[in-house]
Amino acid sequence: MAAHTLLAPLIAGLTGRPLPALRRAPLDGGVRPAPGRTRLVPVVWEGGGVRLVEGHGSAFLHGAALADALAAVPPHWTPGGAVPLVPLTG
Repeated sequence: MAAHTLLAPLIAGLTGRPLPALRRAPLDGGVRPAPGRTRLVPVVWEGGGVRLVEGHGSAFLHGAALADALAAVPPHWTPGGAVPLVPLTG
């Protein structure tokens, strides 16, 4: 997750290139927003939105390996609301 969330912005900044705009999609699933923090959770595409990958705990690399993207879930998010997505696949 660190490579996708830290390295791309670092390289873009060092080379003077803008970051690409993040795609947004509705998120369904049992995500609990964290008060005062944005959570990154692995998701897969399903229909016109995304859903949480099972096994999404911080130490579960299997869930991240199955994911299509990381959803940035803000503290004020409500179920079914759109979230920004950091793509993990091409």
